[in-house]
Amino acid sequence: MPATTLDTSLENDLARELREKVASGNLELPVLSQTATQVASMCMDGAADARSLANALNHDPALAGHVLRVANSAKYAPVEPIVSLQQAVSRMGMSTVGQIAYAVAIGSRVFHAPGHDEWVHEMWRHAALTAGWAREIARVKRTSVEGAFVCGLLHDVGEPVLLQAAIDLLARAKTNATREQLEPLLHELHGAAGARLARAWKMAPWIADAIENHHAAGVLQSCQDASIVLLADELAVRMERDEEQFLDNARRELPSTHVVEQLNLYDDDLETLLGRVQAVRDFAGALQ
Repeated sequence: MPATTLDTSLENDLARELREKVASGNLELPVLSQTATQVASMCMDGAADARSLANALNHDPALAGHVLRVANSAKYAPVEPIVSLQQAVSRMGMSTVGQIAYAVAIGSRVFHAPGHDEWVHEMWRHAALTAGWAREIARVKRTSVEGAFVCGLLHDVGEPVLLQAAIDLLARAKTNATREQLEPLLHELHGAAGARLARAWKMAPWIADAIENHHAAGVLQSCQDASIVLLADELAVRMERDEEQFLDNARRELPSTHVVEQLNLYDDDLETLLGRVQAVRDFAGALQ
């Protein structure tokens, strides 16, 4: 017998159950691989060298293979093929290799939900673009590029986690739901769910705070990390909405936005930032 369509009462039940799971901490969370955790730590503390990063990646052939594929891509255009991870680190830099490896690990662990492949792919593309913009904003602000990257990559990570939880709950009820029914609930809860995931993965408290609060204007006075994520998120959304008109619209509309004021970005800063649109596009593409 095919599953029935979600009705209003079941929709309310689903919303209540997901809210309770997030609030109580009973939400099932994906486990980050040991290699990904090690790579993230190396990149965040800046204490590792090319050899130690390469050795860590060698423990995960899938990650190593992806890094080598990116290192040999048209974006980096090596004169001679890169055949080792140490060569890749030398070519792209510790920071970029670590970020690519970490992103691949996150994507494989979190961004999948059977039956919703297109939707989850959109989530992942948005995460990659936001991570790319967060890196560039951090450079303009002369703050931690690695920290901004992680916050940008994970800012909406609660959405695929909640989607998988919803799929499991709906399967037990022998029903299903449309994207239109699920999206508002995922948007409501994704910040809190993402923060729980960051804490479960033993990330720094400020990363969890930025993930949880990136949509809340009230925290911008005291949380630059959340402000960076919010602006990166806004830039990614604008690119996705209309890439052809992105630069014209951003130059016209962004200077008066609250988040730009909170980050104390001047016109020259914004022009520098928007001048890096191709770098963001290339970087996000390398993560897919």
